[in-house]
Amino acid sequence: MALTHFFTGPWIKCELLQSWLEKHGIEATVEPVDPAVGDPDDLDREVRVLVPEADFPKAHALFFTEREGEL
Repeated sequence: MALTHFFTGPWIKCELLQSWLEKHGIEATVEPVDPAVGDPDDLDREVRVLVPEADFPKAHALFFTEREGEL
């Protein structure tokens, strides 16, 4: 299963995003941007959220489409 980059941000926000995507049936993965940098217990360390390529359009629609009218 090929994964596609979906979002990058602080670990605390990405963990919440991962849970939210999983509630919508999308198996998301969180990984550090640079594993050699930062404390693994730091909630503000930069990580990226990856989603399966097949689920990317659904994830994008759920996360971004609703808010495009607000910008």
